[in-house]
Amino acid sequence: MHFSFFDLHCDTATELFRHGQRLERNTLAVSLEKAKDFDRWTQVMAIWTDHTLDDENGWQRCLDVLAYLCADPAVQNGRAQITTNAKESGASLFLSVEDARILNQKTERIYTLYDQGIRIITPLWSGETCMGGSHDTKSGLTAFGKEALTEALRLGITLDVSHASLASADQIFELSAKQGRPVMASHSNAFSVCPVSRNLSDQQIRDILALNGVIGLNLYQRFLSVGEKPSRWDVLRHVEYFLEQGCENALCFGCDMDGAELPEDLHDLSSIPSLREFLADYYDGKILDQLFFQNAYHFAERAFGSSAENL
Repeated sequence: MHFSFFDLHCDTATELFRHGQRLERNTLAVSLEKAKDFDRWTQVMAIWTDHTLDDENGWQRCLDVLAYLCADPAVQNGRAQITTNAKESGASLFLSVEDARILNQKTERIYTLYDQGIRIITPLWSGETCMGGSHDTKSGLTAFGKEALTEALRLGITLDVSHASLASADQIFELSAKQGRPVMASHSNAFSVCPVSRNLSDQQIRDILALNGVIGLNLYQRFLSVGEKPSRWDVLRHVEYFLEQGCENALCFGCDMDGAELPEDLHDLSSIPSLREFLADYYDGKILDQLFFQNAYHFAERAFGSSAENL
């Protein structure tokens, strides 16, 4: 089966750096080799900083990971292109930063990230930081968080509410709406199906749709099901629920590969074709094309443009 796949979130870039491996072929969940059956493959590479590093050392780690990915042989020889625009062919990589605490009260670092090709920021990850409160808190954005995210939006960076607290997410929606920018939840599922703090409430789903945004369905076991051994059946449950909420033009995948424990039958990128085959028993080709590629691609066109600009 050949089809196109656009995934809104993986932690592969950081893991490649940590293990000294390469994008073409590696022992991780994501590689060019594992993507060989896709007609087109577009991947958002999230640069995540280990929580054991403080904010300042985390900033340097982020720059190191970015430099390592840009120097990857597959990127250098054009097998994969780091891009800031929606691409119509081949293997394309968008860049995001997950956990913007590494800004460390320095708004000017937003410009550095933008110049490095970052077009998505996930402001929070866990706990309370200089940016604000994460999903495991009740706190909203800090004054610095609002200032930094406002500047990010002005530059054209899209904000991601995955990992945000309810209060922080509401403020991210508000900031994005004020500047006429779309918003995303790059790797979050439906709270009504699996009630954990990282998943989206019905109101948050409506808010994302109102802002012309997208939702990336996460394959992390704990966000698929509570108290059961998750499988592709749980993916189907979330897909069904999101579609019932009117997300047919907004639902995508944000698999969280190389950053989460996946179901046994969805172990890495090479398992995605079998997931599509499974879902084909329930949905027609148009819906599947939207879910696996088109919704995310059209969002990238809206958020980042479609001219041929590579880094």
